[in-house]
Amino acid sequence: MAKDEDVVQPDGSIPQKPSLAQTLFAALAGVLAVKIVTYVVVTMWRLVTREDPPDLEQEIPVAKKAAWLALIAASTGVARQLVRDAIKPPTSGAA
Repeated sequence: MAKDEDVVQPDGSIPQKPSLAQTLFAALAGVLAVKIVTYVVVTMWRLVTREDPPDLEQEIPVAKKAAWLALIAASTGVARQLVRDAIKPPTSGAA
């Protein structure tokens, strides 16, 4: 059985354990990225549809609500993960 230090990532690098500072900075940067992306997506939604984004309690068509949820969830999730991976690279290979 191989030790954790012997595990090689798909790109050929050996994973490094992140420091506490990297972990905290990655978390804070992820929150900031989500805030910025949310602002941009809401602004773009308002420019394109000329309406405010739908609230979950609002009586609107299901398709519009689903489109909003998919757009905001995907964009914020991707932004958070990209920032996190840039600051604190993954320590294991693909799942």
